[in-house]
Amino acid sequence: MGYPKTYFKERPGSPAPLLVTADRRIRFEEVDAAGMVWHGRYPSFLEDGRIAFGDRYGLAYGAFIRHRVLAPLVQMHLDYRSPLRFDQIIRIETSLHWNEALRLDFSYAIIDPQGQIATTGYTVQVLTDLGGGLLLAPPDWMLDFREQWRAGRFE
Repeated sequence: MGYPKTYFKERPGSPAPLLVTADRRIRFEEVDAAGMVWHGRYPSFLEDGRIAFGDRYGLAYGAFIRHRVLAPLVQMHLDYRSPLRFDQIIRIETSLHWNEALRLDFSYAIIDPQGQIATTGYTVQVLTDLGGGLLLAPPDWMLDFREQWRAGRFE
C-alpha cells in the first residue's frame, strides 16, 4: 500500500497482506457544521472496508455466524491527515496482515478524490465462540482460508 506508517510488522516468510479496495460517497449526514466528515463516522468507513474484504475473501459476517464464530474488535486506531467533505467519492483500501495468532489485523487507508491519503488506521479482531469465549484453536474453515493465503491462491 505504500503508506507512510506501518502498523503491523511483516515477519519474514509470512504471506503478503491481502488487499481490497472499495469506493464510497460521503453522505450529507456524515459531515459536521464545519462541512467536514465528523471524526465519529470514520469507524463506519473501516467497516465498509472490512465488508468488502469479507465479500472478496470469504470472510463475510454471515460466514462467521454460519460457523458459529464471532470476531469482535478489540483495538481501533485512526490517524487523521486531511478532512473529507460531503459528496466526495473516497476509496477505502483495506489490508489483512498475516498473524500466526488467531486474530485479524486490518490496516486501512482512506484516499480522497485527489488520490491523497486522508486517513490511515488499523483494527484488531479476535475470534470467539457465540458466548464470547476466546477461541484458542482456529476452526477448520479458518485453517482452510489461512492455507490458501499462505499458498498464494488469492489474487
